[in-house]
Amino acid sequence: MHLTCLAIAACALAAAPASPPPRGGGAAGDPRPKVEAYLAANDVPAAADLAALASAPEKPLMAIATDAKADGLLRARAVAALRLVPSPEVGAFLFKLIAAKAKASEATDRLIVRRAAVALGWMAGPGTPEQLALLFDNEDAEVRLDAVIGLGLTRATAAPILLRRQLAVEPVARVREQIERQLRALGQVAPEAEKPVRAKEQQPMRSGF
Repeated sequence: MHLTCLAIAACALAAAPASPPPRGGGAAGDPRPKVEAYLAANDVPAAADLAALASAPEKPLMAIATDAKADGLLRARAVAALRLVPSPEVGAFLFKLIAAKAKASEATDRLIVRRAAVALGWMAGPGTPEQLALLFDNEDAEVRLDAVIGLGLTRATAAPILLRRQLAVEPVARVREQIERQLRALGQVAPEAEKPVRAKEQQPMRSGF
């Protein structure tokens, strides 16, 4: 009788439906769905909020940023949020992203690389100014403008040199204005536009008569 009861109980357990997977997508304990929902509702995230959502928020942020199937605006927000969790890993990620998308022509890629420029500027690691200067080859003035802002944020000694170099060839007025603003913020005086040299007024010749 006892064995019969055990057999019936075992059959009942085998026939029971499996527990449904957790809602929100992703494996159990995966913080990405929560981070995605947070970014969708907050265009300016806070470091404390990200830390409350994940023990290592840079992981889901980088996963979202590189997911081509994710919403473009969400990816851009994830890249921008990386400045709140600086680390060598994040710095290397942003370096690679900028190198890969320096000459991007697609709108979403340009938005992502613009956010990367500012985020990397905040982190200001070794080699950052030269990496940001790669974006000066992009045809989009907005990309170049954010590269200028990123360079200013680095406060690196190489920043004024790169900014002046771009100022000499930059065709768009608002980008030139931003370069001059960043040079002033760095304690540098932006070179004034060349003015035509006025010829010295000749003194009237005195007559000997």
